Amino acid sequence: MCAACVDEANGAGGFDGRIVVVQSTPHGRANVINAQDGLFTLLERGFEDGAPVERTRLVGSISRALVADAEWPAVREVVVRPELQTIVSNVTEAGFRPDAGFPPKLTDLLYTRFERLPDGPPLFVIPTELVDANGPRLAAMVGRLADRLERGPEFRDWLARRVRFCSSLVDRITTGTPAPDTRAPLERRLGYADALLTVTEPHCLWAIEADPETRGAFAIDVTPESVIFAPDIAFYRERKLRLLNGAHSVTAPLALLAGVRTVREAAEHPRLGAFLRHVLFAEIVPATDLPTETAEAFARTVLDRFRNPWLEHEWRVIATNQTAKLRLRVVPSIVGFGVKRGRAPQGLALGFAAYLRWVRSNAAADVDLPLIVRHWQGVEPDPAAGPALASTLERVVAGALADAELWGVNLADLPGFLEATTRSLLLLERDGVDGALEALCGTPEHAASDRAAR
Repeated sequence: MCAACVDEANGAGGFDGRIVVVQSTPHGRANVINAQDGLFTLLERGFEDGAPVERTRLVGSISRALVADAEWPAVREVVVRPELQTIVSNVTEAGFRPDAGFPPKLTDLLYTRFERLPDGPPLFVIPTELVDANGPRLAAMVGRLADRLERGPEFRDWLARRVRFCSSLVDRITTGTPAPDTRAPLERRLGYADALLTVTEPHCLWAIEADPETRGAFAIDVTPESVIFAPDIAFYRERKLRLLNGAHSVTAPLALLAGVRTVREAAEHPRLGAFLRHVLFAEIVPATDLPTETAEAFARTVLDRFRNPWLEHEWRVIATNQTAKLRLRVVPSIVGFGVKRGRAPQGLALGFAAYLRWVRSNAAADVDLPLIVRHWQGVEPDPAAGPALASTLERVVAGALADAELWGVNLADLPGFLEATTRSLLLLERDGVDGALEALCGTPEHAASDRAAR
């Protein structure tokens, strides 16, 4: 996303910048990036205004890639260059916390700049991780680490004067480099081989919460509908986090249990597609603070994006870090629906129950293990023993929903949510995904959601 936006701004003459990629793990593609001189092909495929589009362009905004673990001195040399004015991070929600590797590395880089270039130009740090208020949160993590490492008040004062942490939000579904059998025919059409060929959708939005000075240092908004600088991006964040990402996260366990591989297949599935429409229009939209017409219009674009026939967006990838994603993307809708409607959202309860059922046999797929460890193992030491007893399912739902430390709220206290989730988990265990989805189809809200989707 960043590389494409910078490249477009460079090409339009509105900006003149290059990107140094810092690979945080040893398992990335830095060697390939350097072997191709930072060049890669971006293939945009999807629908715009209902019509299929396909655009291909060569992105040349990356100068080189460095591996943090092996080339940290070189990374430090980059950060002390006066022409560096912007740091963009993208380490996922799992890496965006004090005990992960990214915040200490960033703190070290900022301290290096403080020591060696204290009077340099202001530095703008723009996190893109899908976390609410990611700019202030990252600033707070750096501040705490600076205190813990005893960097001194001078460094804290320099941070306050010279570094600005700007919240941002990226909205674009990118599935990355296609498999070799898919890439080969694309490369034949291009006329060259590209190990970094990247497939994405046409929709593109990067909203950056910043003042005019930030925009002056990072003037990449040559296409206003793609890059937006605004003093408050709460509207864009809630719209994307709750509607697009929330629909992804609540559907992923159901799709995986049903053996459905991709988002497109789920959107076209007779029952999972109906589930997606139901949770979007009958439960998530009413739970937000967005204007109803605006939210429903965006929800319709979400369904079109999910149906994109050229994107192989796999549920197993979406389901990584599933616990953290549910907490950030789905729990606010569960709470909001209960507050506004005074009852439980049946579709979200089914998605939550499917999550509980899925992690029972897929604990290794979720890096946030507290739920499976604390709750399933507490009532069922041996999940391989066979189908769970009804009493076991009731106990695991009660314990999991009441885990306020995990979810930030006691979900068992919400009107009817404990009963709805328990009922859905029992249905999943007894009748499978099809049976549980069929039961949801019988709710009055289900028919209304289908009408809104049209």
